[in-house]
Amino acid sequence: MLFGERTMIAKHILRAIHEMGLLAGMSIIWTANVNGQSIHPPIGTPLPNPQQVVTSIELKAINDPATGKGAFVFEGREVPPLVRAAPGGAIRLEYINQMSKSSSEVCVDGPCLNMTNLHFHGLHVSPEAPGDDVLSTMAMPGESLHYTVDIPADQPPGLYWYHTHPHGESYQQNLDGMSGAIIIDGMDRYFPEIRNMKEKILILRDAELEQGDPSSALLKSAVQLAPYGCGAATGEATRVFTVNGVVRPRIAIASRKKQFWRIVNASPDLYADLEVDSESMTIVALDGMPLTYHDPKRHAEKLRHVLLAPAGRVEVIVKGPKPGRTASLHSLCVNTGADGDPNPEMVLADLDTSARESAPMHSIQAGPYDKAKYKPLPNRIRDQLERSAPDFTVKFSEDKKGFYLNDRSFAQDDEPMTRAKVGTYAHWRVTNATNEIHPFHIHQVHFLVYGRAGAHLRRPEWVDTVNLAPNESLDLIMDFTDPIIRGVSVFHCHLLKHEDKGMMAKILFE
Repeated sequence: MLFGERTMIAKHILRAIHEMGLLAGMSIIWTANVNGQSIHPPIGTPLPNPQQVVTSIELKAINDPATGKGAFVFEGREVPPLVRAAPGGAIRLEYINQMSKSSSEVCVDGPCLNMTNLHFHGLHVSPEAPGDDVLSTMAMPGESLHYTVDIPADQPPGLYWYHTHPHGESYQQNLDGMSGAIIIDGMDRYFPEIRNMKEKILILRDAELEQGDPSSALLKSAVQLAPYGCGAATGEATRVFTVNGVVRPRIAIASRKKQFWRIVNASPDLYADLEVDSESMTIVALDGMPLTYHDPKRHAEKLRHVLLAPAGRVEVIVKGPKPGRTASLHSLCVNTGADGDPNPEMVLADLDTSARESAPMHSIQAGPYDKAKYKPLPNRIRDQLERSAPDFTVKFSEDKKGFYLNDRSFAQDDEPMTRAKVGTYAHWRVTNATNEIHPFHIHQVHFLVYGRAGAHLRRPEWVDTVNLAPNESLDLIMDFTDPIIRGVSVFHCHLLKHEDKGMMAKILFE
């Protein structure tokens, strides 16, 4: 049988699977195996929606029986749940490690041990157990963890996410798709215009490419992967993006109607420079932080494209194309530097005014919350910090042996590299002494990126992950004022292979 005939059979199988309702909502890439060839879902599959739960969850970690890859199981299905919570609430989660004691996957130091834990990325919560502790809280196969994550009453509403964070195995588990979205409700308090808009959550993950594999060729063709070189990095792309586990889905949207999209880049190391054909996107939040949270006079802003480093999030208002037309969501070429990895342009999804919704969609409704809470940074404090020398400097470096922060490679028994006094702001400087880009991330807090190479930025932003270009220096104002954040936490490069190889350090909040 010719490969083209096998492909057509596979497409019919997959279409039948979808029509039976088994494909919608899946967080992994469904495949059909025909004569030894794995074929991915056909282009044009409607966008699956993450399964929605409240805040009390039992989540299992397993090895997928077909692939051996790590996966989350919720209510019997390999679907990471969408967690919704309110400021002042709590997330209670029992995490059961049912992965095998021996793994077919390879991590940084050899075969993976299948140890695992969870990080609640971006939330201003305690770094101590039973909260967001990634250092001492760990489950080996056969063990369970019990999390209670208390969310402060003044937690900014927005898009956050959870993912595994076992040092040395974070990259592989996140590449396998062990992650999910968290929504802290209340964004409409800051931007009433999103009320009654349909909300869509787009989780960007990876589909791996293998040289000479026919199904990989189909993936490249499906996303129209740019065949030309991208920036200074050499070599060929090894992965493409999926959206909620599907390659290039159709996003149902009525012509000229507005929708509220919440997008998280859950890839361990792919960058997403997002653009919608012929349309600007109206940005309302970055990394879960409403644009107005620190500046009540600020409004939503229109941008043609927005760069999401791995772990970055953006919440945007998007308008459907004109009648009879289609449009696409793209990721543009990202120059990762001479020592970086190729990150070429590709199509992520198609906006389709004739597509059907794959499941009932959530609409943003006015919630039973207090009025919007704001936290302006006092001008006096900001001016003082901007004029002062850095309280702490972080230097990214690397060589053939490893990846380092301040010339040190992380070890579990390290003492904290620095300390932060709770109740204060601090001036940090992050520098990149390498020839590739690195996303800097610190657990528990957000920070204001206000300067580059000693000059003030035209558009300072509050984020929890910032991209650092080769040989670049950025100045940050760190917000250490939340009283709940006490104990030992970490900061690191969010290219997770770099983190696994040592580009991480401890910080003591005291």
